[in-house]
Amino acid sequence: MSVLKDSSKKMRYMLRVARRDMVHLNLQLLYRCNFKCSICDFWRSPSFAAMPELSLEQLRVIAGKLKPLGPLIVSIGGGEPLLHPAVVEITRILAEDHFPVMITNGWYVTPKNARALFEAGMHEVSVSVDYADPARHDAQRGTPGAWERAMSALKTLNENRVHPEQRVHMISVVMDENIQDIEALIKLSRDMGITYLVTLYSSGRGRRSGKACSPETSERLLALKKKYGNFVALRGYLARFSEAAGNGNTIQPCYAGINLFNIDSCGNVTRCIDSLGTQAGNILTGDLEPILGRLKEFSRSESCGGCWTSCRGAIETLLYGKDAVRNLLDMRAMTRGVPLGGKF
Repeated sequence: MSVLKDSSKKMRYMLRVARRDMVHLNLQLLYRCNFKCSICDFWRSPSFAAMPELSLEQLRVIAGKLKPLGPLIVSIGGGEPLLHPAVVEITRILAEDHFPVMITNGWYVTPKNARALFEAGMHEVSVSVDYADPARHDAQRGTPGAWERAMSALKTLNENRVHPEQRVHMISVVMDENIQDIEALIKLSRDMGITYLVTLYSSGRGRRSGKACSPETSERLLALKKKYGNFVALRGYLARFSEAAGNGNTIQPCYAGINLFNIDSCGNVTRCIDSLGTQAGNILTGDLEPILGRLKEFSRSESCGGCWTSCRGAIETLLYGKDAVRNLLDMRAMTRGVPLGGKF
C-alpha cells in the first residue's frame, strides 16, 4: 500500500463527506453463505440461492464505471464474501480508487488469505460476533464451532495486517437478548488488541423476537463507549438506537440513494440491500450517471426508515449529525493507525 496514495484518497474522501456526496457502496459479490443465521432470511430464499456471483470481469467493468465517483468506502458483502474465489483480486481492483472493507463470519479466514487481503489493499475487516457465550453464538449461526472460528479469525486478521492504517473490528448486532453481552465482548476485543463496533438489526432481513432494543439501550451503549476506548462507534450513531427501535426502526429521512447505494451480484443498482426490488438500473449495461439520478428520485419519492444499521447510521451521523466535531473525533478513533503487533 502506498502511504502517499492512501493519504490522497483520504483527503479526497473527506472532501466528499464535506460536500455530502455519495460516499458509501455496499457491493454484494454473491448471496451464498455457509451459515444459516436465525436473524437472516437470505439463506432461506430460493431467489437469493439462484442469484449468480459477480465474475472478476464484471467487477472490472463495475470498477471502471465507479472510478469517477471515488473514492468511496466499498463494503464487500454477500452472503459470505470469503466464499468468492476471486475476493483477493477483487479487493486489489477496488483498492486502486476506493477503500474496500468487509464484514465476514470468520469461518474461512486463514493466515494466507488474511495476509493476501491486506496486501491487496483491504482497509478494514469486521468479524460478526453477537454473544460472549460460544453456545449461544453457535446456535444463532446454526453452525457448531462458529464462535471459535470467529475468535481465531479476529486474531489471525490482526496478526496479518501489513499497514498500521488497516483495522480489524469485532461487530455485534445489538438486540435486547444480547445487550448484557456487549460489555464482555468489548473487553474480549480489548484483550485481543482490536476495536469493537455495533450495528442495529434490520427489519428487512428477517424477523426475530427479542431483536428490539429497550428505551435504555442508547444510554447503556454510550456509557460503555465512555468507559472503553476500543469501543469506537460514533456517539451520534449510538444515541439514536433507542429512537430507531422504539419507533419500529423508522428514523427519517433516509439518505440511501443520496449518500450510499447498493449493487447486487447481478449488477443491479438499488438504494440499499433491503430495497432490491426497486432497481434504478444495471451498472454492467448502463451508464452510472443516469442510474444515480434515478436513485435520488427514488429517495425523494419513497419514505423508508426500516433500519439503523451501521452502513446507514454511521454515514448519516457523520454527514448530518448534530455534533459534527464529536462525530469527527469518533471517526478518527475508528480509523486512526494502530501499530502492527500493537494494541489499540
